[in-house]
Amino acid sequence: MENIQHEYRGKHFTIPLLSKEGGIEIAPWVNTDLPPIPCDAPVIQSLNKIWDLNEFKRVHRPVSLGIIPLEEQLLFQMQGIAPRVLDMPIKFPGSKFRIPREFAQFVPVIQRIANYEKAINPDCYDEYYCYLTVEHGWVEPGTLQREAPCHVDGFQGARWNPKVRGNHTYTVGDVVPTVYYDQPFKVDHLDEAKHDFFWEFNRQVAETKSAHAWRTAPFELTLMDCYSVHRGDVAPERVYRTWIRLSFEVRIFDRLGNAHNPLFNYDWEMVPRDIEALGLVPFDPNCDPSLRVFPWQDLDGSPLADRSHKTQPNLT
Repeated sequence: MENIQHEYRGKHFTIPLLSKEGGIEIAPWVNTDLPPIPCDAPVIQSLNKIWDLNEFKRVHRPVSLGIIPLEEQLLFQMQGIAPRVLDMPIKFPGSKFRIPREFAQFVPVIQRIANYEKAINPDCYDEYYCYLTVEHGWVEPGTLQREAPCHVDGFQGARWNPKVRGNHTYTVGDVVPTVYYDQPFKVDHLDEAKHDFFWEFNRQVAETKSAHAWRTAPFELTLMDCYSVHRGDVAPERVYRTWIRLSFEVRIFDRLGNAHNPLFNYDWEMVPRDIEALGLVPFDPNCDPSLRVFPWQDLDGSPLADRSHKTQPNLT
């Protein structure tokens, strides 16, 4: 398989050139046996609503959709077959899901997610893009597969005006589950054009010494939204980890480094984009240095000499 390489601001992206032949097209099944919809859950109540910082005052615990069946687990765990991809569109507004053949092992899980999405969001189902992220590979002891501070997916900062509907996202992984933080977050004191919200999430989690942290179970499919604060966890031993994310968004994801799906006819201008380029600062410049630097930075903010090492926030 051929790849395209991109690098900017010290980040390296490998974009696979995927097959146009043999793609798999799916649509939601109706009248399937799905878990009950918890209509009182904030994640469900916020569906299709415009981005609102006040929602961080509520705990947006992800909704569990259960453990995927054993036969799907065995397919899901196949090693070295599917390439790693970031935010590749597999559904456009009004279209079916179109999945390049390289990702066939994830089709049963994607079908399950499509069924659930149609069930919880029947009125607006066809108004969203769906983006696929696949991450798998060996994770060394004491490291994270996806290095990031406490964060949310689909944050709408100062550059997104007017605000639009919030993101909602399905994830599932086999080992080293994602860590979520079941606590409200105070953000009224922050300026989205000035402050790094993710660093502030770090600081507020550290204030509680991670007392509200909880982890999903292996192979547990969950639905979170753009207010569900979470973070990758540290591997206790060397493991091969497979994890996928399906993000439902009304926005075009045009970040340089995102994968291209050849089963759709589109030609978006892809641009370098990351939070580092925004020049944001911590609200509390005197908090623990590990809570206010990026993973590729040392505690003084300088780039790490060895980029295989990452700085992790001290959350306990």
